Amino acid sequence: MISKYILRFDKNKAPGGHNDTILAGRCLPENMKPPFDGSWGYLEGKSMMEAHSHPTEEIYTVFAGKGFCHVNGERFPIIPGDIIEVPPDAMHTMECEDCETLLWAAFWWERK
Repeated sequence: MISKYILRFDKNKAPGGHNDTILAGRCLPENMKPPFDGSWGYLEGKSMMEAHSHPTEEIYTVFAGKGFCHVNGERFPIIPGDIIEVPPDAMHTMECEDCETLLWAAFWWERK
């Protein structure tokens, strides 16, 4: 049994996100109210998340797998431990290319 203090990503329970191009899920407990929000992102096989932009700043932290991140037309390789800065209004996506899985957490907040 998982402790009530642990929130773990489970791909079998994760809903689709970004028009079902990824599996996603909350990565912050419901009872926490920090000044930011967050979500897991998960891809399998050769696949890509829907490209999108939003007015908030965002950081992606890669936990598993290898792939590519695209930010404003630039494509660069990513591996576990990488932290990616996504500026406000930047078009961005994640790509899993020939890897088994790509798992990351995204955190975003309003600009002040």
